[in-house]
Amino acid sequence: MFAHSPPITILRLRWFAAALLYLLCILLGYNFIRAYWHLTYAQNWAIWSNALLICQLGILWWALKHNHRRNEARLLPTFGYGNAITLTRGLAVCLLAGFLFAPQPPGLLAWAPSFCYTLACILDYFDGYVARITHHSTVMGEILDMEYDGLGLLIAIGLAIQYGQLPFWYIILGLGRQLFIFGIWVRKRLGRPVYDLPPSDNRRVIAGFQMGFISTILWPVFTPPLTTLACILFSIPLAGSFGRDWLVVSGLFDAESLRYQTLRRRVKHTLEGWLPLLCRVAAFGLMIQLMTKSYTAYAARTAYFAEAPLLLNGLLATLLLLSPIAVALMLLGVLTRLQALILTGLTCLDILANGFQLSSNGVLLAALLWLMQMGGGKWALWQPEERILRRRAGEAAHPTT
Repeated sequence: MFAHSPPITILRLRWFAAALLYLLCILLGYNFIRAYWHLTYAQNWAIWSNALLICQLGILWWALKHNHRRNEARLLPTFGYGNAITLTRGLAVCLLAGFLFAPQPPGLLAWAPSFCYTLACILDYFDGYVARITHHSTVMGEILDMEYDGLGLLIAIGLAIQYGQLPFWYIILGLGRQLFIFGIWVRKRLGRPVYDLPPSDNRRVIAGFQMGFISTILWPVFTPPLTTLACILFSIPLAGSFGRDWLVVSGLFDAESLRYQTLRRRVKHTLEGWLPLLCRVAAFGLMIQLMTKSYTAYAARTAYFAEAPLLLNGLLATLLLLSPIAVALMLLGVLTRLQALILTGLTCLDILANGFQLSSNGVLLAALLWLMQMGGGKWALWQPEERILRRRAGEAAHPTT
């Protein structure tokens, strides 16, 4: 019936189909939430989910004219599998937005915000990969990817602040992309030069860990000061990345100059080389101390987990079994980020059971979080995860800046 219709007409029909599917999912979500939450909050959820739905559908409608491959003018009549995954990400963000401006949900429903954002983060890894292997990478896909990333991160950070798990100032980082784009627009309006950013795989690593951090911080079991320390550690690379990029686009740093390259090399040498080595040594000693705690500490941990869900007890048992191997491999610099992730889980469980102690499990947590973000540093024996983290799936590696 539509075989001979213009591609833009077919795309608009697909837009209507996507809108109906979104609405159906939100309706099902509303009926589910209404069964487990107060009617007023369920209605609030529906209002804010639909508000973001309208925003996302507006972005999609505007982007339809860009559903072509880069450097080509011909419109493609289908969204493609990659964009379909991106739209599913958008749906997860819509469901997440429904929890804004309401108290934390009760019971298992309290895990729903983290689940929605985690799903969006996982799909974010696969949509571009699927688009590339199916030869359906489009400018529209790039637009949706950036916009949905920004909206999802902003809403997730807003929820974490709303629940008291992040300080209010963290919203500035959530608005980082929007503020960055606004700053570029202002410079252009004032007739000032805007310089291109050099390619960087560090941005991808920092953004990926930021999304993972926010999805974890939404777990209802975490509270300050644990979350405060974590947010400081995760804010440093993100703020540094935005700051460096702004200095480059505004011309205060010349990315090609010898002075900039020397300064960059020294900073990376310190933050990604020597400091992770120090963190490995410190974390090794503190982890040994944690694993050989007194009987009293183990009794407190046992009392805490006696009332915890079976899944949490299973996680504790798994982490305790893995921890001796993880500690040794971390010290040697073998799959350092993975070992830091395992040991961070054990440290967080210890904090939940025995309380936050800055001089012991607090310092340990800080060291592990830095290793997770920066890698093993100097004299790390084997870090194959760097190849995975520093390039998109199915794409050749880019230079690091």
